Amino acid sequence: MNIVGHIEGKTAILIDDIIDTAGTITLAANALAESGAKAVYACCTHPVLSGPAIERIQNSKIEELLVTNTIPLPEEKRINKIRTVSVAGLMGEAIIRVHEELSVSKLFD
Repeated sequence: MNIVGHIEGKTAILIDDIIDTAGTITLAANALAESGAKAVYACCTHPVLSGPAIERIQNSKIEELLVTNTIPLPEEKRINKIRTVSVAGLMGEAIIRVHEELSVSKLFD
């Protein structure tokens, strides 16, 4: 794992689309912490979290992992480091905009 740039004393935020086994994101978080980041946070859209993912996240330098509810997170995978946010409002507004032939891109302004 190579770090590009100076991160000593800074807060790092890792962004991923899908976290499956959490190998890459936890390696990245640990590398950032070892390089002097004062805190490491992560987020992803789809938390598959299979196999050793929960244990890896729990034992990593990730302070908090923010995930969406696009994939249901079973109770046994809900640890203190993971926070889930709902995409219901965004999806509902997108459906309304498509139905009413309004701009969907306005949701991202």
